[in-house]
Amino acid sequence: DAQESRGLGDVYKRQGYIIKEHTVEVPWDPFTEAANAATFELFAREIYAPGNEDAPAIVYLQGGPGFPAPRPVGASGVIGEALKEFRVILLDQRGTGRSHRIDAANIADVPAERLAQLRQEYIVEDAEALRKHLGIAKWSLYGQSFGGFCITSYLSRYPESVEHAYLTGGLPVLDRGADDLYRTTYAKLRTRHERFYREYPWAENRIREICAHLEQSAETLPTGERLSSRRFRTIGIELGRGDGFHNLAYLLEEPFHIRNGEKQLRTDFLADVGTRVSFADGPLYAAIHESIYGGVGNQPTTNWAAHRIREEIPGFEEKANPAGDEPFYLTGEHVFPWQFDEDPALVPFKEKAEAFAQHTWESSPYDSARLLADAPTSAAAVYLDDIFVPFEYSMETANCYRDLRPHVTNAFQHDGIRHDGAAIFARLRELVEDH
Repeated sequence: DAQESRGLGDVYKRQGYIIKEHTVEVPWDPFTEAANAATFELFAREIYAPGNEDAPAIVYLQGGPGFPAPRPVGASGVIGEALKEFRVILLDQRGTGRSHRIDAANIADVPAERLAQLRQEYIVEDAEALRKHLGIAKWSLYGQSFGGFCITSYLSRYPESVEHAYLTGGLPVLDRGADDLYRTTYAKLRTRHERFYREYPWAENRIREICAHLEQSAETLPTGERLSSRRFRTIGIELGRGDGFHNLAYLLEEPFHIRNGEKQLRTDFLADVGTRVSFADGPLYAAIHESIYGGVGNQPTTNWAAHRIREEIPGFEEKANPAGDEPFYLTGEHVFPWQFDEDPALVPFKEKAEAFAQHTWESSPYDSARLLADAPTSAAAVYLDDIFVPFEYSMETANCYRDLRPHVTNAFQHDGIRHDGAAIFARLRELVEDH
């Protein structure tokens, strides 16, 4: 099934679609004209139906940050729906996948400034370089979560390069810093937590029981390290997913064995928790997560915002007492400095992550005036109960686009595209086409 590549990289056929692989050399720092600037090879995979090689192009910008584009094994979800009309270009964002992945194996060789060159505005520059390399005058953009942050930065810089934009759970706050954002996300998570406790009334006592046990007993994960109570609490990220309530309830329903009259966590429970609390598949996410908010809302330094702000909110404090009567909650999409001591996948990142938390961002990756004046017609799925990207901030940002048409729904959580991505994308297409 191999076909002529026309000098554009490998070309092959899978599941009835044509796939082309593209690479282009781009600078790590596209904002400097320094001679002999360091570069890397940016990778993208293009997919289209036979006969659609001249169809309009749409770029898929992955959520994260720090994760590569999907590796689809079939035409389903958002990608399958898009393939009905578009050539889909799956871009591995810098530092991920085949675009010079950064992980524990090579982080020691990564220059100190490199982490600051992984933000959304840098990803935008890479995408523009790829667009020009492929000779595409205009393309459309699709972005999930952080991918929508990248789109908002893209339309702040190069709106003339974009036909339409489609965002799902990805309209970023434009005028509030990381501290204010995390105050809001903790409040959203608290509300979600209380709903979880109402649906599964026994779950609160079970969570408290497990955390109290972990504070008094040494339980070891399959990767060899002791599981702490504070690390166990990070499984609360599941509360922001569509099946999260039920997945957590199944995890929690029978976690203990009783041996010689004493409780001991089951090995299958520890194995499950181990996969939930490890960043082995995407350590870069933890290292750079808060940087995506740097410089926004006149907060130039994030300084472990989620770690600091948790102490303001009863029930989320790091040393909240699981055995008391005070509120006690799991945490969500929050990254804490001690994780770089406790997670083996993050230990090699510790020194750079600590320094990076103090990085000063001189500007925001977004330009509200440019969005309002020049952004193309766009559409966004906005989830009412989203605990990662707050609804009210998303709607404020929607009003800063020149013409953004929101699809507001409470039918999904932040990961709505996992549950019905095809229908969500089709609805966004309808909104854009409904002039």
